[in-house]
Amino acid sequence: MHTKEKILASSIELFAVNGYAGTSMAKIADKVGIKKPSLYAHYKNKEALFIDVTKKMVDEYVEFVRKSLDVQALNIKTVLYESFKTHVHDLARNDASIQFYNRFMQYPPKGLESELTASMEQSEEKARMLLEIVVAKGQTSKEITTELNAKSIARTYFCLIEGLANETTIYTLEEVEHHAESVWNVFWRGIRINLE
Repeated sequence: MHTKEKILASSIELFAVNGYAGTSMAKIADKVGIKKPSLYAHYKNKEALFIDVTKKMVDEYVEFVRKSLDVQALNIKTVLYESFKTHVHDLARNDASIQFYNRFMQYPPKGLESELTASMEQSEEKARMLLEIVVAKGQTSKEITTELNAKSIARTYFCLIEGLANETTIYTLEEVEHHAESVWNVFWRGIRINLE
């Protein structure tokens, strides 16, 4: 792992645990195992580092969504279901990246709100568009209703995942997975073509 990658990985952990104010450049340098001046050779200040960490997080999220939808399956239901399960398992990991996301996307540091919000909105838009493509395929293949537009279905899908993300702070993984199954069944029933 290159020094810059180590800096970003260490920063994610420290920001997630200590918050923005509680994470100093000295703490980051110490965790990475470099001197503070070396850290400043990569980033002029904590704000620039935090913005780069956020960019890394949102880029990784879009790639995660892309990979979760890259399922070889005979039908769209399976593609969506496997992606949904992948999201639920990812939430349950509750690692530093999840903690970072939960902490700063809802409560960004003062002065960085607009930049982080814009970055998050772009990431969500890209992720939603990836899902919309899959939904549209399902509509073309007559698996998914055309009474709802693909954008609305994609928004609903991600809203369900966000709700389950909140549950990870209260329930065990087993409980969240059980809830996810119920949520999935209602979601699929609402978007599928009714052949009965």
